[in-house]
Amino acid sequence: MRHEGERFRRLGYFDTTFGVEVTGERPRRIALVFEVFECVAVREVETFAGSPVDFILSGPRATWQAMLDNIRTHGGADVAHSINTLTHFGESLRVIYDDPDGHDKLYRFAESVQEFFNLASGIPSDGSGSNAAAPTT
Repeated sequence: MRHEGERFRRLGYFDTTFGVEVTGERPRRIALVFEVFECVAVREVETFAGSPVDFILSGPRATWQAMLDNIRTHGGADVAHSINTLTHFGESLRVIYDDPDGHDKLYRFAESVQEFFNLASGIPSDGSGSNAAAPTT
């Protein structure tokens, strides 16, 4: 993300802490902390109770995988695979929040959140250590 700072500067500052929850047989929870234009911390957590987050994006592994695969294929999420669409009705991904300000942060920073996932799609997710389909950015 640091190498792609200009992509985030054009969108404006990005100050939020949010969670990603992959549901299913082997659930995973990841807290991500963003300050200004950088991701300053990423940590896997057992629960979000000890990690104050503004919002949590929660959904099944298959939905997350389909979004990342789509980003790899197209160099960015198409309309059907964007965070905005996937969370819109709460059917594919749910937005969980305790405070309306936290919910607001998802939509305030939606483009930056999507840009982060667009960049993150370049990280191998199949355990093979390679990701030939990842876009070069």
